[in-house]
Amino acid sequence: MNILVTGATGFVGSAVVDKLSQSPEFTPRAAVRQSNHRLLTANDVTKIGDISCNTDWCAALQDVEVVIHAAARVHVMHDVATDPLVEFQRVNVEGTFNLARQAADAGVKRFIFISSIKVNGEKTHVNQAFKADDIPEPVDSYAVSKMEAELGLQQICRDSGMELVIIRPPLVYGPGVKGNFQKMTRWIERGIPLPLGGLHNRRSLVGIDNLVDFIVTCITHPAAANETFLVSDGEDLSTSELLRSISHAMGKPPRLLSFPANVLEVSAGIIGKKSVAQRLCSNLQVDISKSQNMLEWKPKVSVQEGLKRCGMKTSIRRVNENSMFIRIFDIFLSTFGLLLTSPILFILFIIGLLDTGSPLFFQERVGQNMEPFVLIKFRTMKTDTANVASHLANPSSITYFGHFLRRTKLDELLQLWNVLKGEMSLVGPRPNLFNQKELIRERSALSVYDVRPGITGLAQVSGVDMSTPKLLAETDAKMLIELNISQYFSYIFQTIVGRGAGDQVRK
Repeated sequence: MNILVTGATGFVGSAVVDKLSQSPEFTPRAAVRQSNHRLLTANDVTKIGDISCNTDWCAALQDVEVVIHAAARVHVMHDVATDPLVEFQRVNVEGTFNLARQAADAGVKRFIFISSIKVNGEKTHVNQAFKADDIPEPVDSYAVSKMEAELGLQQICRDSGMELVIIRPPLVYGPGVKGNFQKMTRWIERGIPLPLGGLHNRRSLVGIDNLVDFIVTCITHPAAANETFLVSDGEDLSTSELLRSISHAMGKPPRLLSFPANVLEVSAGIIGKKSVAQRLCSNLQVDISKSQNMLEWKPKVSVQEGLKRCGMKTSIRRVNENSMFIRIFDIFLSTFGLLLTSPILFILFIIGLLDTGSPLFFQERVGQNMEPFVLIKFRTMKTDTANVASHLANPSSITYFGHFLRRTKLDELLQLWNVLKGEMSLVGPRPNLFNQKELIRERSALSVYDVRPGITGLAQVSGVDMSTPKLLAETDAKMLIELNISQYFSYIFQTIVGRGAGDQVRK
């Protein structure tokens, strides 16, 4: 099934593309404004430019059966637009209608629109959660534009026969999310005391994994047609509980001071932040019983697990931001290593020339921030070996000399050049291929790609290789969160003395 995903480089859209790429049932087509090399999991990328009433979707919609419309002009803090509503309507309303009309004309069967819980309103009363069929009460321009888009889509779909699914998520969080959730994690990371410890409100939120799982469910479920759904993690937290959970996930002590909600709102009003305080102090609960009952769906990931993944992201970013000294050691040690081993490199080159006729091996790998780079090493397999991960290669492909190189790890000496160029570090996650989709998914979830890949590390010296993607990603994340200068040299020393065996080939 061919599926067009708009907003495919955004937080939600990219996660949807990644999920669809993992399934043999779906072939995602990513619609992007500009070419983006980091969109790795979509083989089909279509550049469509800015979204407006004049956007030509013809090429993007060819042979598409389902459209997932995640692109939107989102809420902008300190919006400088003369009339914010007009700007929201240009993209969220007129641009959406244009896409929907062209989709209907192209024979698209189902249109999934990612709306917002703000269509329902800004807050709820205690124990009175929003329901999917409530009368909309949007407050700001963004919410109004989303409501107008929903109403217009319903009319277009009634006239054309195209099925419509509307999804209204509350606050979406996950590794790499921006906006208000990112601000909260930064407050906690910096150890800033927050006067929010006395709040006992209830707020619903949804992790990116749960939201994407729900969207995928709506692609094919017959009961989803022409319905509106609310989605959440199914666990409501107070603002203070949320902050404590984030602190725990990041390994940081919660610094929360207790103040009454009315005091916070009055104080915030004095400094012009009344709306911010209202969002932090008020209730916003959603009832997902319709989603659960009609689609037989339930959240796959708990709030605690979702926040844990966000905490790993922040902790790894902190290590990356303080990696100046590691980079200095990388440059010094790789330069020294290349000079010291140059006679050995020359001898290995000559033997490799006699062994396979092509002693050097170049291969594109996934680097920091999921950017491609070309890894160099000595060839250990025959020149006609398939371009797959080592654990998937045929053992008979390894030459006699290649066995020696792999056993002694001498095949990796040339990667010192990648280290010197800044594409790798001496210590870091082993770089994988772009076709290792499962490993990419597991590492992305734990933010492993936020740092440079390495020649060695905890997984390498522990004998954990790419044949176990989930374990490898967890081992990599653990190493990065705890990495310091002492451990950096420890991993290098353990590798030099022969601990660990690198990536194994299949038996």
